Amino acid sequence: MKMTMHPMRRSWWTFLLLAASMALRTSSVVAQQSSENAVVLSGKFADLHPEQKRLVDDWFRRLGEVLKQELSPADGYDHLPVSDKTTFSAVTHALLRTPLTDETGAKLGDSAMTLVDKVDRVFGKVEGTGGDKQFRLYVQLKPGALDILEKSQEFNRTADNTVFHKGYPVCFRSEGTPSIQVSMTRDGKRADIDVDYRSSKFPVALVNGHLTASNSDIRAGDNDERHNNRWAGVSSWWRSLLGLPLGGDPPKEEDASLNALPRTKENAKPAVAVHDFLQVWLVDRKPQEVISYFTDTALSCMELEQGRPVDRGVARFSMFMGLRQINESIGTVRDLSQVVNAVPVNKPELREIDQPYKTQFILYDVREDLAERFNCANRLDPSQVSVKAAKSTAFGKYVGAVFYLRTPQGVKGATVATLWAKQNSYWKLISYVTDVERESDPTAAVAPAVVVPPLAFDPGDKQLIAASKDFYQKWFVRRRISEAFQYISPSAYPCVNLYRNEDTPAPGSPAEAAQLIQQGMERVANFAGSIKKLEDAITAPQPSHPDFKLVPHSDSAAYAMVAIPDYMAAQTDCSKMTPGKNSVVAVPASAPKNYGKYYATGLQLTKAVEQPSVLWILWARENDQWKIIAYHVLTP
Repeated sequence: MKMTMHPMRRSWWTFLLLAASMALRTSSVVAQQSSENAVVLSGKFADLHPEQKRLVDDWFRRLGEVLKQELSPADGYDHLPVSDKTTFSAVTHALLRTPLTDETGAKLGDSAMTLVDKVDRVFGKVEGTGGDKQFRLYVQLKPGALDILEKSQEFNRTADNTVFHKGYPVCFRSEGTPSIQVSMTRDGKRADIDVDYRSSKFPVALVNGHLTASNSDIRAGDNDERHNNRWAGVSSWWRSLLGLPLGGDPPKEEDASLNALPRTKENAKPAVAVHDFLQVWLVDRKPQEVISYFTDTALSCMELEQGRPVDRGVARFSMFMGLRQINESIGTVRDLSQVVNAVPVNKPELREIDQPYKTQFILYDVREDLAERFNCANRLDPSQVSVKAAKSTAFGKYVGAVFYLRTPQGVKGATVATLWAKQNSYWKLISYVTDVERESDPTAAVAPAVVVPPLAFDPGDKQLIAASKDFYQKWFVRRRISEAFQYISPSAYPCVNLYRNEDTPAPGSPAEAAQLIQQGMERVANFAGSIKKLEDAITAPQPSHPDFKLVPHSDSAAYAMVAIPDYMAAQTDCSKMTPGKNSVVAVPASAPKNYGKYYATGLQLTKAVEQPSVLWILWARENDQWKIIAYHVLTP
């Protein structure tokens, strides 16, 4: 388990405001838990299920052998970062609550947890990485795990991973949503396991890039409710800040007169603004006077945290109440150094600014492309991302302040990163996250190492290369959707049912299916905006599968093209798939691999702020013309 710190989507005041109501969800746990009544009461080792403790005990024993010292599993686990603990508890809880039976109903094991022999690593929030490298467990599997999953009626063998989960191509998913995804090595000895709380949709999964990583984070939005609706028994203990009890009464009406302007002078230096923000809030205990530092953009952070729109009319009063309650929880402090201290962050997009308060917070000049990704408004609505700013390496427009918020009682605190910009002569806070830095990792010796060989090459087909170029040009550059749609064969129409939203009725005819596909294409084109070059709209993912052959072409920066074997093309037939299952027939490694009939192209949308989903499009000849016969949306 990686003993690190990293960002969380929940703000500190949201944690406090929701703590009391969420604590009511779970009652006390019995001493001896079975898989059926497994619960997660807290972030403490003492409250883990025996099978969860088995994995933690084993991991710290192995780590102790490497470090030549005895380690306490309880102490080590209790001091892990919040997102590592929530990831471990959520994934293992889902495994414990998922039975394993064959088609006759006979047991294949006590629960899906019996598939796991050892934990190699736990990844919670990992800033700067893709969604397929966050909120998951890397494990060693017990012998025969692959065969058990093949026989289990609770899991479906789905199409192999071809972009995400590199090194773990074999994919199983439990039925329904949310679902457990088990990505395995070919030999069935290791796996990458996560929980997907939402299903892939077209075109939503392509344009809402901010959903990809948080799709597996139980803390994001209403994922905890989704988890409990499927696998009951998880209390949302992480919603309280640092485990502190709520203190004091709610703010009175007369306390809630929020100042319109910061009390610093116009054109004050950013360090002065940040210091005043912290001083007034934590020492002077006047949260009503610091609300003016928050811009409307910062309200978007609240929407990201809650997973739903907030009432903008009263959102600032909610901020005030939360900040006030934190004051009451921490208590009276005489000096800012009692509760905050500076935290260094090493990133090429950051340049430290010399300033007089660097023991309390470190101030950085933030490169424009990082600020664009960090901005909550852009993460909430990627359509407003500026392509120019997202590629800009210029400094001077934004500053970032990073500090560690601690408590006088010595309870573990949180690292907070804030982004500031100058508006109307005042520096204001526009975005924030908590728990941002990563410490040195003593566990690297037991990190899973899976070698992914480079892809072979295929010359491709000249007519296909020309057809794909024309298709993407008409779709994104010329924006002639109806003309681009002519490349789509009726064979692809059944794919609509696999990726349509729950509130969209199933098409009653091929014409209705065609209309839904065109509407989705138009929405994607509108999201991409007016462009001159194809790569301004779409970006090529990096395909990863031992049976892929990479095809070079002139637009390789915009979309990837691969030759695929016949068996893989057969597995993409949407007409043979059921929504929510998407099962495929496993093909033995020794099966013949014939190439030349089928190719696939893959893309991601350029404007997505976080790692977006991938759209794979399958091409085949129909009446001597290359046509699109299927499409699939791949999420991390």
